[in-house]
Amino acid sequence: MKRWIALASAVMVSGALHAAPAHPAADPAVGVVHVTNPELLSALQNLKASLTAERTPLAFDNGASAKNCLEYSDLLSKSQPVESTRNFEIRSEYRLCDSIRAVAGKPFVAQKAATSGKHGKALYEKLDLRSFPSSLRNRADGKKHTLQTLLPGTPQSEGSAVQVETPEQFFRLEVVGTIDHGRGHPPEWIVWVTDELKNGTYRGYSNIVVHPPRAASGLYTAAASPR
Repeated sequence: MKRWIALASAVMVSGALHAAPAHPAADPAVGVVHVTNPELLSALQNLKASLTAERTPLAFDNGASAKNCLEYSDLLSKSQPVESTRNFEIRSEYRLCDSIRAVAGKPFVAQKAATSGKHGKALYEKLDLRSFPSSLRNRADGKKHTLQTLLPGTPQSEGSAVQVETPEQFFRLEVVGTIDHGRGHPPEWIVWVTDELKNGTYRGYSNIVVHPPRAASGLYTAAASPR
């Protein structure tokens, strides 16, 4: 808990908000996070309140429950959330906490979501769904492992988000922020995943960090937020 509080303090010191100009004049050698999601931006602007804001209790395997971001982060170092349909639904309230941890200690700027749909198109066509947990991962194989190939339907893009809805499922990927590590390093994306089966048997809400492909023809891959 103390380590997380210290980390949160670092965000408050170094993460002062600056409105992003059309062509940021920041030192290209210094990393910065471009925040595109209004909810995440508001949380970072009001960090102390966001970390302690009361949320629906989330049950963990060790018998404890988290009711705010501080308790959630502390419990993640010791245990895992209980795998139940209700708990998966509740965890949607805590992916904001995961995003705050991904940004922790880095300066950030406000930036409007990309209207070109570039991020959404890349996630739809090139994100390897075998690289992170979802209801689609078990369906993936060597030939079909992207949203485009695994979930038939017409994709809908809005800003930095893409979603596909079928009679059985709703799946959405939204880039809420971009982590720029500085000169010579490709950016990473902070992405919120919404994964719902309409029969009510599965609802998954998570925060992942998406890594760019190593080659132009390669796939994007994802990892859970750091603990």
